[in-house]
Amino acid sequence: MTYVAIRRDAIEEIIAERLLQSTDFEKGTEFAKAIQAKQAVDVTPRIEMRTNKNGIFIFGRSGGESHYVVFDVEQAGGLSPGDSCSNTLLFIQKTLRFATKYWGGKVLTPSESVVSNSTRGIIFPFPISQQTNVRMVIDLSPDAERLARRGKAGRYLLVFKIADDSSGSEEPALATFRRFLDDLDALGSGLEATAAEVGPVQIAGLSSTSLVDLETHVDPHLAYETWMHLLTNDQRDFVTAPLISPRRVDGPAGSGKTVSLALSAVHAMKQAEIDGTEYNAMFVTHSEASRKYIETVIASMGGGKYVEDQSGSHHLTVSTLQGYCASILRQDLSATEFVDPDAYDAKQLQTMYVEEALKAVKSEISTFERFMSPAFRDYIANEDENLKLALIQHEIAVVIKGRSRESLDIYKKIPAISSGLPIISEGDKAFIWRIYENYRAQLVTGGQFDTDDVVLTALGQLSTPIWRRRRVRDGFDALFVDETHLFNMNELSVFHHLTKSTMQFPIAFAVDRAQAIGDRGWSDDIDITSLVPSGAGGDTSKVKLNSIFRSSPDIVNLAFTITSSGASLFTNFDDPLARAHSNMTFVEEKKAKPPTYEEYASDAAMIEAAFEQADRMRDDMSTSRGEISIIASTEELFRDLERYAAEHGKPVESLKQRGDDELAKRAKATGRFVLSMPDYVGGLEFDGVVLVGVDQGRVPPLMTSHLAESRAYMTFAAHNKLYVAISRARYRVLIMGARERGASTILDPAFAMKALTRT
Repeated sequence: MTYVAIRRDAIEEIIAERLLQSTDFEKGTEFAKAIQAKQAVDVTPRIEMRTNKNGIFIFGRSGGESHYVVFDVEQAGGLSPGDSCSNTLLFIQKTLRFATKYWGGKVLTPSESVVSNSTRGIIFPFPISQQTNVRMVIDLSPDAERLARRGKAGRYLLVFKIADDSSGSEEPALATFRRFLDDLDALGSGLEATAAEVGPVQIAGLSSTSLVDLETHVDPHLAYETWMHLLTNDQRDFVTAPLISPRRVDGPAGSGKTVSLALSAVHAMKQAEIDGTEYNAMFVTHSEASRKYIETVIASMGGGKYVEDQSGSHHLTVSTLQGYCASILRQDLSATEFVDPDAYDAKQLQTMYVEEALKAVKSEISTFERFMSPAFRDYIANEDENLKLALIQHEIAVVIKGRSRESLDIYKKIPAISSGLPIISEGDKAFIWRIYENYRAQLVTGGQFDTDDVVLTALGQLSTPIWRRRRVRDGFDALFVDETHLFNMNELSVFHHLTKSTMQFPIAFAVDRAQAIGDRGWSDDIDITSLVPSGAGGDTSKVKLNSIFRSSPDIVNLAFTITSSGASLFTNFDDPLARAHSNMTFVEEKKAKPPTYEEYASDAAMIEAAFEQADRMRDDMSTSRGEISIIASTEELFRDLERYAAEHGKPVESLKQRGDDELAKRAKATGRFVLSMPDYVGGLEFDGVVLVGVDQGRVPPLMTSHLAESRAYMTFAAHNKLYVAISRARYRVLIMGARERGASTILDPAFAMKALTRT
């Protein structure tokens, strides 16, 4: 007979303690092993564990008899030595959260239920992404007659079945439970709490005010010492491991990739200072907005002195790649000659130039048509305009400029890339080359250079004998690259030239390919490590982060249904949520609600309701308007929302560049909703998100193309954008659509798996 009995006062502590949420934390592993071994350990100062020959009691500091959750370990399984520690802790956490809601009469989640006309509770402990039928069966009134005679009915829950073949109608064997009751009577007052009467646990760098904030969500702007207490084991290993060869950290949105990368940079600087060695590193971001954000995060971690001290022996440069390349070419290039100083905005402007070039060359298409392959001619004539622009821009940047060095002869000889335009013949290439010439003429007329011009010219400088001799002195001891999935192949080719060593490449980079909106340049085997010269010393390592700290379990499940259905479109796509799980405390989860979908009679009604629902969401969570983002699925809806807000005096801040943390902070300070599109909300997070216009014809956009590959690509890009938008939310997601259009087909798997409900 073996049982684990957890009293209600200890339950409250276990579900609220962040470090006990999963075995990703050392404390979580220690607690799970103690349960399995039936050994008493000091996990937290607020609870005590006491063992006897039959089982283990876990109780808190309240004292007296109270409610208990009892696990019949022999009958249920899952909590014995040899079982997965991760599963053991998951079963305990899920049961204790269910018990708290059941005793308090609270609403259950879709993965929890009470069977009608019975005394059985059912919990599906694993997230949807695990694709398992394992369920936990709980007797909500075990040994009811006996306990009623004792006046103790309703105090106990008995977990007696954990299996994937359970019907939920099984009857528990009560011998172990009755042994628990006998032991409880025998111990009597001996179970009065001896756990220390302590206040909030003080963590270095946190004030009492900060501790209150920490219960709801972790602000990235915390001190280095504080963060080291909050990291998971995988994150800590990544942060503290010596950076000698390339290290890649993969993980879904909200898993702490950027924070881990910033901490790794600060740790490397601190370690070099302790060792008394010179250390010059660079942290590379994709856009100017994210560069400013990273600087504030690093400063809050105590790394500000390394950024500010330009002439010191321990210096950390925070820069965009374009900004750094411009500094290399500062004598050849002035600031006014850039298409745009911000890399992200520059790429948007480049798309406009490509559009103008395509319009101009269409008048000449009769000259080229008879030399084009039928497939390419069909593509140019019938393909969706937006898709053509994206792929032509990709062809100019990666193939013509990157691989062909702007030489028509070379361009004609090299094979087309599988992820690019459907180019077959020289006639196809001649037509694209004519578009490129027109595009280049626009740059020449404006006296401008695009991002790829800057990067490739800088790459040329970095490939010269002069730089090869100087890189030992002027290169970097380490590179930290954030959001690597947003860089194209030209840009990725630069990084390995920037290190001091030509044999070892200390480059740490973060990747979430599901956020690479519409980028076709990536495949699973292409990243910085594949661009490092062969024969370089040091093995490449990869760290996978699975714990999601931003989003509630229901939002994680919804995001998974989006990425998993999108992943089937491309065989080289690695779903970042396949093994992911939410790591929220119960205190945080209490703010959460399952994601919902609502339909409206017209776009006008939907736009009006978007602001009403955002206000309702704010009131329900007692949060500020700045913690709510209204995200439009199309530019047209975005403009309509902006117009409605202006005409009706709705407080909004319009976010129009990716990762603009300064605007997000201003919105919180002034009490304004953040209005944006999926393209720009990456890198930010909100308490709630209202997605407007996720319906047929808009997500994905209506396409006239009959080409299967192109239609699949547009759908894939729509999956990316929807994933980015959903994963911004911590607690609430509301998706809106027009009734006349119907919900987007991308949402069908979410409806089928009950990750999204209609209201």
